[in-house]
Amino acid sequence: MDIPQHPMGGAVTNKYMSSDDGSVKVPAIYINEESSKKIEEDLNRYKWHSDDFLLATYPKNGTHFMWEIMTMLMRGSADYITDSKAACMLDLFPLSKSDLVFPSPRVLNTHYRLDVLPQEFRDRKTVLVIRNPKDSAVSMYYHEIHIMAAINAKLKEWSQLSFSQYLKMYLFNKDVPYGSYFDYTEYMWSLRDKPNVLVIFFEDLKTDPVASIQKVNEFMGTQRDADLVQQIAEATNFENMKKGKLVNTKVNDELRKQFEGITTGDANDISNRVYRKGTIGDWKNHLTVAENEMFDEFLANWKPSKEIPFRY
Repeated sequence: MDIPQHPMGGAVTNKYMSSDDGSVKVPAIYINEESSKKIEEDLNRYKWHSDDFLLATYPKNGTHFMWEIMTMLMRGSADYITDSKAACMLDLFPLSKSDLVFPSPRVLNTHYRLDVLPQEFRDRKTVLVIRNPKDSAVSMYYHEIHIMAAINAKLKEWSQLSFSQYLKMYLFNKDVPYGSYFDYTEYMWSLRDKPNVLVIFFEDLKTDPVASIQKVNEFMGTQRDADLVQQIAEATNFENMKKGKLVNTKVNDELRKQFEGITTGDANDISNRVYRKGTIGDWKNHLTVAENEMFDEFLANWKPSKEIPFRY
């Protein structure tokens, strides 16, 4: 089987995030030498603010969705957050500059598994969002091929990759930024019973948003009333949020500077293009019968698929 190599995998960038004992190593997001060094330095120096929260998701598993919900609950308002959540993202933005955009209390977010982050970020109040692997694969394809390739000159040629080719990489290549979906999800699922971790399924957010948001409300201790929870559910309905964020999102000057020279697109445009469909079951429009059988065979040999209540 011809499995594509990721152009930003560890074999290319030689940049990794590792667990304390070195037993886990995942390719790190590499921006450029200067930015990546500053991000790493800030991560290692950071002292946790007791009133902050952490949002952890694999890419395209509902990060923007949940970050908006958590920040609305924290602020006690269903108004859309005007600054981009990228300023709260450990992976892309130096934490020493985050205060300039989002002073505490705030919701920091990451796509890294917790065991490769510095100790300061572990055992914090963390919301984990999990999406079924088939829809995740489709969403990742469009994000990486049709969005990232459009804004990162280094990925231009990669934009010609078909979904069938991408799917093989998604299933069988671990040398991708953040590591594979399956390794990430298996580890993060193992934390589900910790009192500082709340697991929310993307599909539950879609089908019963009020109940899911109330769980987050209770976990965060924000004690918002039923009316506000309902308002947040309506505001973060995918179509409403897509339109609302398009109009309301702005890019702080510090955030704009961080992305200058990295992308070929406008930072505001990048922020707004992350919203595609946000549906359940879109994989049925992309996987052939043979590809779905291949996927099911893979899942049959992946132990967590029998434990995690995925909804397709």
